[in-house]
Amino acid sequence: MSAEDADVPQDLLESVQDAVGQQVKLCVLKKVNLEVKGDKLENRILTLAPHRVFLLNTRVPAKVDQSFSVFDIQSISSVKQKQLLVDYDRGQLSLRLMSDQDADDFIAHIGTNVQEICPGLDPLRVIKKLLLKPVERITSLQTLWANHTPAEAGPCGGFSRLYWCVCDQMNVPCRDEVQWDVDTIYLSQDTRELCLQDFIHLDTRDLMAITAALEFNQWFIKLSIKDFKLSADLCDQILRVVSRSTKLEELTLDNTGLKSDFAQKFAAALSQNPNSVLHTISLANNCLEDKGAVVLSSVLSKLTPGLKQLDLSKNSLSAKGVNVLAQCFGSTSLTHLNLSGNTLRGDDIPHLWGFLSLSNHLHTLDLSSSDCSLDLVCSSLLHGSLKHLTVLNLARSVFNYKKGKEFPSSFKQFFSSASSLQNICLSGTKLPSEGLKALLLGLACNTNLRDVSLDISSCELRSAGSQILEGCIAEIPNITGLDISDNGLDSDLSTLLVWLRKNRSIKRLSIGRNFSNIKSKNLGQVLVSLVHMIQEEDSPLASLSLADSRLKADLSVVLNALGGNSSLTYLDISGNSMGDFGAKMLAKALQVNTKLRTVIWDRNCVSAQGLQDVAAALEKNYTIRFMPVPIIDAAQALKNNSEKTEDALMKMEQYLLRNHESRRYLQEQAFRLQQGLVTSTTQQVIGQVCVQVQDQLNSLLFSTSNRVQQDMKTAENLMRDAKNSTTLLRSLYHLRPSGRAAGGSDGSAGVCVQQVQEKLCSVAGEISAIIDQQLQGLLVSMLDTAQSVCPHVMQQARLREDLLRASEGRTSVSKAFITSTLLEQSAIDIINKISEVKLSMASCLSDYITEEILQSLSRSQQTLAGHLSRRGQQPLLHHNSQETEVIDEGEIHTDNMTQEPEQQPQRTQKAKRKSIHSRMFRPMSSAFELGFDLCKALEEVCVDDLPLPPPLSPTPPPPPPETPPPVEVELQQPRPMSFRDLPTEDTPTLQHVTKYRPRRTKKSKPSRAANQPISRAAAQEVGVDQLDEGVPEFFSRKVTNLSVRTRESRLSGFFCSFKHRPSAQATPTSPTVTAQPEAPPPAPAVTPEPVPAPEVKGHVQEVKRSSPQAGRHKGVQMLGNDMLAEIRAKQEKRKKAAVSPATAAKAEAPDEGQDHGHTQAAQKDTRDKLKHTPEHTPTSDSCCPSVQPCSSDFITPPPVAGVPESPALPAPPLCPWVLTVTEEAGLSPVTHCPEGGASPPPLESPAGDSVFDTHTSHTLMVSRSISCVHSSTDPEDDATDRQRSKSLPSADPANHVS
Repeated sequence: MSAEDADVPQDLLESVQDAVGQQVKLCVLKKVNLEVKGDKLENRILTLAPHRVFLLNTRVPAKVDQSFSVFDIQSISSVKQKQLLVDYDRGQLSLRLMSDQDADDFIAHIGTNVQEICPGLDPLRVIKKLLLKPVERITSLQTLWANHTPAEAGPCGGFSRLYWCVCDQMNVPCRDEVQWDVDTIYLSQDTRELCLQDFIHLDTRDLMAITAALEFNQWFIKLSIKDFKLSADLCDQILRVVSRSTKLEELTLDNTGLKSDFAQKFAAALSQNPNSVLHTISLANNCLEDKGAVVLSSVLSKLTPGLKQLDLSKNSLSAKGVNVLAQCFGSTSLTHLNLSGNTLRGDDIPHLWGFLSLSNHLHTLDLSSSDCSLDLVCSSLLHGSLKHLTVLNLARSVFNYKKGKEFPSSFKQFFSSASSLQNICLSGTKLPSEGLKALLLGLACNTNLRDVSLDISSCELRSAGSQILEGCIAEIPNITGLDISDNGLDSDLSTLLVWLRKNRSIKRLSIGRNFSNIKSKNLGQVLVSLVHMIQEEDSPLASLSLADSRLKADLSVVLNALGGNSSLTYLDISGNSMGDFGAKMLAKALQVNTKLRTVIWDRNCVSAQGLQDVAAALEKNYTIRFMPVPIIDAAQALKNNSEKTEDALMKMEQYLLRNHESRRYLQEQAFRLQQGLVTSTTQQVIGQVCVQVQDQLNSLLFSTSNRVQQDMKTAENLMRDAKNSTTLLRSLYHLRPSGRAAGGSDGSAGVCVQQVQEKLCSVAGEISAIIDQQLQGLLVSMLDTAQSVCPHVMQQARLREDLLRASEGRTSVSKAFITSTLLEQSAIDIINKISEVKLSMASCLSDYITEEILQSLSRSQQTLAGHLSRRGQQPLLHHNSQETEVIDEGEIHTDNMTQEPEQQPQRTQKAKRKSIHSRMFRPMSSAFELGFDLCKALEEVCVDDLPLPPPLSPTPPPPPPETPPPVEVELQQPRPMSFRDLPTEDTPTLQHVTKYRPRRTKKSKPSRAANQPISRAAAQEVGVDQLDEGVPEFFSRKVTNLSVRTRESRLSGFFCSFKHRPSAQATPTSPTVTAQPEAPPPAPAVTPEPVPAPEVKGHVQEVKRSSPQAGRHKGVQMLGNDMLAEIRAKQEKRKKAAVSPATAAKAEAPDEGQDHGHTQAAQKDTRDKLKHTPEHTPTSDSCCPSVQPCSSDFITPPPVAGVPESPALPAPPLCPWVLTVTEEAGLSPVTHCPEGGASPPPLESPAGDSVFDTHTSHTLMVSRSISCVHSSTDPEDDATDRQRSKSLPSADPANHVS
């Protein structure tokens, strides 16, 4: 304004400007009279800036006498003529102006300045009291303010300008960083929540200025601060905002150290603001106590919009305080109520139960960790909160139910009647069995619920709860998320997971912390059940959590199954201590898996090497999007090897970023995986059937029957199709739409790819043309708008043409950009989806055709087998074909190739599915030092076995012939039982628990008459020397060391049940033999009297090793050099006995008696040791000590009727081994039993006794091929033995005699 208008001299005006500051813009400058004591008046200069009022003297240089902010004004009044009274926070001004109009102008300028600072704010909210006479003056001012249009507000409602004014008001320096953060960060995020947490690094006075700006700001509607102790001044400033703001809707002050006095002040502030719109209050984790809750209850019900969300969790409230607070809930529109962490124990909360039982709008109810009564909550909710309740959190609550009393029916009725529940959390609540059953049955019969997430972790379910889950979970269609972690399920998980597989709605499963007390022998079944659940076709499971299970190296069983997984997208394996070996297995799975998106794997004791392995795997994985840095493992690895750790972490982050930004053809990898896992395994099964069909064709080659020839021709055609089916999937997948096979293997050369790319290129051109056209029209519209806004400038000549020329390069989008975007991003996604569908089509057709071929081959095999059976022939075995064994040997009938027609195709299909499942599982690493095929063992644990042949019954002994039968006839009487003959499962035979307990050796003679002894002369006449042929040569061969490392094993848990570490005292040796020929001993004589096979009773006993090197030997038991020396000594004795039988018998009688006495003493010592050592019992899982027989250990045949018991024969050993020997050339596989018990002792035949009785479970036959079988009649033990035994390959499979 000019000096003339203000009637102020120029020099005084300049002096006033210097006094208030050159940067301050002056809006009003008038000469006034200041009323002082009485009627005395003094001349002053009244100056108004946009944010402040100044009163200066009239002398030069001018000085400021009084100054206050426009926001400090409390009231303005002008009752007397030419008088103006202004009351502000720290004083009062009484002025006399030239006229009333001057006073109205001054007041009007104050109002317009307030509108410029706070757009949309009514000036009367700042000027709290305005009193003018006559009243028309107020009306004219209000009209003026209403018609005033403020300038464009700055970012976030002009917060920065208001903040500067508030800083000026509070005499606090204005922080540029605060203005920049709000104008930039908050604006870009378009947020309306002012978080004081962003500025807690500043001084408390700065925080007060930021908070005070919210009093008049019209943009921010939320104020929050957490985990910061509020000072008293800052609390008062927040309460001032609450008492004056008309825009604040949500207030969050969590964990800020508030006490009960704050609740009183807060209630007072709310009562002072009748225009408050506050509807969300969160005061969690403070200490308001019951006193604060009682004060709040009187105010919360009076909020104008109604209270919607209230969080008073962890505020030291008791049932009494909550009961008083709940009185106001009925008059509110609460949707979220959180009272967790308070003490709500007991039934003395009638107002809360009454509110829940009334019709309300609750969406979320959180009463966790409050010890509230679960049954009372559900009973109340049943009557009032069925329609809207979505989240129910009752974790760590109490279920008041005593056994014997009637279970409350309202519990089940609530879960069966709720119509909106999506999240149910009962974690940490000790649920009785009846409660769990009612919960599950209620959800099962509720047809209104969809996508329910149920958390029943840490509920102490154990076996009883597991049985209830098994009976109900499969039939619940609305549960998509299930958390049963930390429930002590242990071995019950193996069965529970089978039932969880049957549920087709569960997508998220958490089973961690359930393996703490599980035994090693049961852990394998649980992990394999989990593997089957993961690998199941069309599995709905997308998320799996095994967190904090401490599985260690056993976790690799699950990791090895991830390669062929096609459903999991989220995996949490943190807290398992799997080490670097587990990281290696995870890396191998990530190289193959194309479905996982998130992997969490911290707290696994992984070093820098493990981190590098995973980083290298991520380089080849293009699907992982989220893998948090394993902070704990990385912190430890940084201490040990910082360089390698930093490099690995940097690579992991780079590859994850690449996966987010780039696209790549992925389905070619999926095709190769499908071809390797499924197709190759199916072809193995088909090849196995083809070998059997070919054997039958060879047997029927010279048949002249037309029907047989026709069936043979059909079988040959089917075998030809089976051979061609090996390329079926590849041919179908790489087929082009025209029918020609694709020339390349690139994923981009598949079906519809070229057409899609061409169409996208043409679409890119069309899109580019449309965009150019639209942008040209938009430019013209912009010029027209600019001309209407600035008409004077736009009227200049040639300005419009110049603008059009300047905008030519900015009005188009490059066609190359559109084309590259479509081809590099959209096209790849589309092509990947096309390839996925194409692979699904090809796999479906290929599987269907190969299954049809397999069934046709099976039917043809049955037909040919029928022809053979009618002709009385056996098929010619095709020994030269070394096919991979994919069918369990116990499932193949070796005695009769003809099988039931209805069972053969079904068994073949089961064998195919089992083989595919085994192929999808990655073989275990040799680092575990396992002595058997783990994949086969895992397969036999859980996969439904094929139907087994009926158990073999012992062949009755033939009637005694008149003449002594030849040795060959004796060898064919009772067929020894092999692995395939042992029952594995589903054998409902009852056994006495102490039947096979070691028994004391009988010292008294039998009461029944013994059989007649067998004379040696007769034995020599028959030629029994053939029985011993090859035995000395076998035992005299050199035994080399087995390549088993004796370093400290990394096995733990489940793997310990399969293979134990070898002892340092005895190095296991290999059965690899080197021939050392030695002269065989002469054959002993045999009496001509036939001896019937007696029944073997009792249990053979273990002979304690007399060698000083005896100790605990774990692992595979082998023959040592000391045993070879003992065998050679026995052979020398037998040689001497053959030269002079009578002399040798007299010479060896004392020794044998001494040996017999020593054997009895050793047996007694062994029985005492077994009696006091629990791990040596037959039911123990621990490894038993290895026992090597001394030179006096023999095997005593069972007593034969009519033959007196010979004192020269020692007692049998404890371990019930069966030695089966045939007289065929070559070496057969030697099978050892790794679990409790010693390895079979060497069998020697005394010179005087050479004929042994036979039995189904104890058979002794002598030849050059030896097979040791651990006899047992328990089907489960037999299955375990077959699973855990280790077979060494032989040169000729035909030489293996069962």
